Amino acid sequence: MVLSTKIVKLGNSQGIRLPKSLLKEIGIVNPINTPVQVSVADGKIVISPQAETSRLMQRFAGFDLDDYFDNSHQVEDDWGNPVGKERL
Repeated sequence: MVLSTKIVKLGNSQGIRLPKSLLKEIGIVNPINTPVQVSVADGKIVISPQAETSRLMQRFAGFDLDDYFDNSHQVEDDWGNPVGKERL
C-alpha cells in the first residue's frame, strides 16, 4: 500500500497520521501506545513493530548464564572405590 500524507505539528513535535489498515499490514492491530522501532535506511524512514519482551526477560537483559555457572574452578570429589552394591 502506498500512502501520501503530510507532516503535521503534534504539540512540540512533528508527526504523520497512519491509517489502521496500513498498520495492520505490518502486524500492528491495536496501535495506541504500541512500541515501534523507527530507523533510517537508504534515506528512507522505516517504521517496524518492536519485538515485545516480557518484564522477566527485561530484568535478565545482560545476564551471562555461563559466567554465573562457571564451574572451571571446581574439582570432582573422589569418594573411593565402591564398597557395597552401589550402581555407577
